[in-house]
Amino acid sequence: MFLFVAVLLLIAAAGSAFSAPRAGIKVDRTDTLTAEQRYKGTKEYAARLEQENSLGKARGNWLNCARMFRAIHVSERKGVLGPTSLFMEARTYRRMFDLFRMPQDLESARSSFLELADLYPGHTLADDALFEAAVCAGMTPGKEALASELYRKIITFYPQGDQVEKARAKVSPKKFEPAKPQSPAQATESPAPQHLASLPPVKYWASEDYCRIVLQPAAPVAFTAQVLDQQGDGRLRRLVIDLARSYIAPKLRQPLPVRHGLLKSVRPEQLDDETARVILDLTSLSEYKAFSLTDPFRVVVDIRGGTAVVKEAQSAEAQAPLPVGPQPVQPADKDKRPAVASVLAQPPVVSLTEQKKRPPRVDAATPPPAIKGKSQEKLSLAQQLGLGVRTIVIDPGHGGKDPGAMAFGLKEKDIVLTISKKVAKILKETYRYDVVLTRTKDIFIPLEERTAIANTHKSDLFISIHTNAHSDRSKSGIETYFLNLATDANAMRVAALENATSTHSIGELQDILSTLMQNSKIDESTRLARSVQSNLISGLSGLYKPRDLGVKQAPFYVLIGAEMPAILAEIAFITNPEEARLLQNERYLDAIAAHLAAGIAAYVDHHHTAAITL
Repeated sequence: MFLFVAVLLLIAAAGSAFSAPRAGIKVDRTDTLTAEQRYKGTKEYAARLEQENSLGKARGNWLNCARMFRAIHVSERKGVLGPTSLFMEARTYRRMFDLFRMPQDLESARSSFLELADLYPGHTLADDALFEAAVCAGMTPGKEALASELYRKIITFYPQGDQVEKARAKVSPKKFEPAKPQSPAQATESPAPQHLASLPPVKYWASEDYCRIVLQPAAPVAFTAQVLDQQGDGRLRRLVIDLARSYIAPKLRQPLPVRHGLLKSVRPEQLDDETARVILDLTSLSEYKAFSLTDPFRVVVDIRGGTAVVKEAQSAEAQAPLPVGPQPVQPADKDKRPAVASVLAQPPVVSLTEQKKRPPRVDAATPPPAIKGKSQEKLSLAQQLGLGVRTIVIDPGHGGKDPGAMAFGLKEKDIVLTISKKVAKILKETYRYDVVLTRTKDIFIPLEERTAIANTHKSDLFISIHTNAHSDRSKSGIETYFLNLATDANAMRVAALENATSTHSIGELQDILSTLMQNSKIDESTRLARSVQSNLISGLSGLYKPRDLGVKQAPFYVLIGAEMPAILAEIAFITNPEEARLLQNERYLDAIAAHLAAGIAAYVDHHHTAAITL
């Protein structure tokens, strides 16, 4: 509430500045609020415009809100908030057009979206901004050719982005080429209804006893996951995911044979007019968990195989739709919303709405599926931490269209890739571990895929490497995180940066994360984090005395679902002038890699010794 009031006061005080053209906006340097506080307060103001009719019915209030986002962008153009504040300005103008139907608002939205794509071509929001700009152009008479050009630009420059499938649909031959003769079957096919979210092909990663499925509908939707049936011998082998208000195009409804490890096939189908269904045929099924992530919205299903014989697999409670968060308006595909639909009205969709089901046994003679109790956990610890550490996955953060933090001409994605390769080489050559890198070049990999890579390789440890960032350039130091609920505002800030989401979303996430983490390796991850942190701090003190920010906990998407001890290391602040200078020094990068690898090896050695002495 304080931030909201402060933003209102800033709006009132800067009234004369707001009357100037957007390019001439000046930020009041006497303001004591940080950029992050101003951004959060302006978002709160935007939410109030949506919720309170007395405020939202006045176009001038919306215009002030857009200009506040512009002012933040001007002052933070080279900082973390530069792209996001510009994106929010564009979305605000688009919302103004929906409400007041004034062409200049649509033009302002398109202009701001294009400005973002031009200024930040490597940012994760770049392809989203291009897509929204294309939608705005398509709604403007005489701009249809520009819309087509922008869709094709997405396909050409962002082939791995989350907007490419929707862009391809917009420039399909059916839309831009003369119609070809259709068969009677094709003629009866109807296009996707505008109020439904389209569902692209399923993504999957599978090994012999593990599988991760990712579904990414074009908008947030409610979903359920349930075991559909059993096959003769009573073994569960089929899992069904239903997505409400979703649509699978006829050409994507063909069964996909996989025959890779646990996963045998994927069968998409349209269950009814408003429900898309994906059936997963498995070699076996002992447990699964389903949850959703945001920015963009996707449904993630982790599956474990097994040989348990069961009779019933689904409780009545689990068959109820899982809410994706408050939904006063069911969102549809962004480019197909009705003119009165709200872009900002829906609260941030933060849903790790998790369900985990273990099928019950048939009778007392039939052993139930393995449940990780304390005794089994001890055995697992000895195997993982003392006797069985062989494969280590190193995850260089960000990549491709997502540059991560940027400052002083440096990009986080480049620095962490260099360090990760050095760490991998040391772990292989000096410590004789098998090492897997989630990426070896500058490509974009979604956060959920990184965890899946670790799980499918049956990794024993997972280390994600990042550089930190802060609007205050005096901030410096090293900190190491493990997956848990955030304990302070700074941990939430860092998690928001690495998750590419908002701190508000992270706060909501904590209410539902605890259930999902019941079987995570929190204790082991804590020890791994301490070993890495202490080795980095003590080892680097000869070259540069880094500030020890300690071991912390926060909800990082990249660590969710990891079935081994997993940590995220923030090895420096790229926004600190001194640390940025050091990050350009090859000797310093070598030292970081050496001491990070030493921390991993020390952790394994400690537990190996402890296991032997038991």
